[in-house]
Amino acid sequence: MQVRMTARHFEPDADLKQHVEARSAQFGRFFENIIDLHWLLEVDKHRHVAETSAKVYGTQLTGRGEAGEMRAAVDEAAGRMEAQLKKYKARLKERDQKAIADAKAAAHRRGQAESAE
Repeated sequence: MQVRMTARHFEPDADLKQHVEARSAQFGRFFENIIDLHWLLEVDKHRHVAETSAKVYGTQLTGRGEAGEMRAAVDEAAGRMEAQLKKYKARLKERDQKAIADAKAAAHRRGQAESAE
């Protein structure tokens, strides 16, 4: 899984970057075939907004959190993303077991292609 982070209107410190990486790693517990994960962190006066977008096999999932502090906004967005990943995985299991196998194979092929570069 590739994790990218964009910060708007502020410079994130190392502690915040580490917190985002830790929350991103937890997504693997819910759905292991995330292709790309992008965090958008934004500060507007007293409002801190964190938005995460995950590209998974067949769709794009988004979670958004807003709070007075950036870490709290990241936690809120991560909680919403975890809920969406659980729902998506349940839908895949319900709909078709072959889709899960295809998603794992695609993620494995992508991992081998990235390691070859």
